[in-house]
Amino acid sequence: MTRAGPAADDPRTLPVTDAGRPLARARFSDRTRAIATRGAAGWTVSDRAAELAAGGADIIALGVGNVDLPTPAHVVAAAHESLDRGRTHYSAIAGEPALRAAVAQRVRRRCGASVTDGQVVVFPGAQSALFSAIQCLAGPGDEVILLEPVYATYEAVVAAAGATPVPVSLRTEAGFALDLRRIEAAMTPRTRALLLNTPNNPAGYVLSAPDVEALALACARHGLWLVSDEVYGEITFGAAHASPGAVAAVRDRLVIVDSLSKSHAMTGWRIGWAIGPPDLAHHLATLAQAELFGSPTFIQDAAVAALEGPQEICAAIRALYRERRDTLLAGLATVPGVTPFPSQGGMFLLADVAATGLRGDRFAAELLDATGVAVVPGEAFGASVADCVRIGLTQPVARLQEACARMRAWRAGSPAVTGR
Repeated sequence: MTRAGPAADDPRTLPVTDAGRPLARARFSDRTRAIATRGAAGWTVSDRAAELAAGGADIIALGVGNVDLPTPAHVVAAAHESLDRGRTHYSAIAGEPALRAAVAQRVRRRCGASVTDGQVVVFPGAQSALFSAIQCLAGPGDEVILLEPVYATYEAVVAAAGATPVPVSLRTEAGFALDLRRIEAAMTPRTRALLLNTPNNPAGYVLSAPDVEALALACARHGLWLVSDEVYGEITFGAAHASPGAVAAVRDRLVIVDSLSKSHAMTGWRIGWAIGPPDLAHHLATLAQAELFGSPTFIQDAAVAALEGPQEICAAIRALYRERRDTLLAGLATVPGVTPFPSQGGMFLLADVAATGLRGDRFAAELLDATGVAVVPGEAFGASVADCVRIGLTQPVARLQEACARMRAWRAGSPAVTGR
């Protein structure tokens, strides 16, 4: 493990040559410090939980958002068939034509935007697509507005481009409401883009169509790029997902990032895309050439099957996570000092734990030690939710009920049985 602080530069701690002279310590780019954000540290509890589970502890992991349903059989079959046909060589850099066409059709169907196949660039997952989009849109001296709470990687994605993340908190006493005045007040001549995520990870709020339109028009007025992360667009609980792709005024500066990870239970397949104006698509493809040289062809073939085949998986995932959301809300209501925010979509909800007297990071660490329940500290998603924890809807109902029972016993001062 690398040691921090002045001792790391002490010549007595450095490797030496045969002649006994200290070797110079390896140096890294300043960018490595920029990307070491609080979000990067947010998985510490989940990492510890994984270690405990590997050692035989009875851990209820409610951290990483891994869809716990199998990938649809027809998608798996399509991948096998593609492999059997020898589709294991280089693909088109921007993506196979059939997949780009299927993605464009999906967006046209979702929001009525006149997206062409040539505006779609395929990446190994939405995270890669988002990273690449920000690389093409912002750089040193630029600012990117993040609506807080933000997904844990967003700050690092912006910092990796050399730009400055500018968080604007949406947290109010009423929950997470769009405050357009404060958002526009944060826009400066250095602002290049705004990053939107609805349904939101971690808070589970879903912006209404009027709110999305108002935000898109504000970006258009200020000449900003709007980057819309829509990976949870298929997972809503009554409140319909609205895409800024439906707002014509912003389409020449709009980037839509999406994937099949959450909607089709394909997290491990690593297939996603970015959609933007043709000139941005050209730059994205150029970056993909330098970075990736294409995505696996047989996985792209499976993605086409996912988009064009039966869609029952989407409804099944919605129903599953709605039931789990309801279970968790009911269970957490009985835990002293824990106040959950109702989630309208996605795979998570936030719970305020300030009334316990603990910040989110301390609460998460002590919860794991006392009960074997693993959640993510809210600070990973922004300072405004540092007194919260993110809880995943990622376990069966019975395990969620057990997690709430353990939390309730812990907060009541009773011994919590964890099987450890």
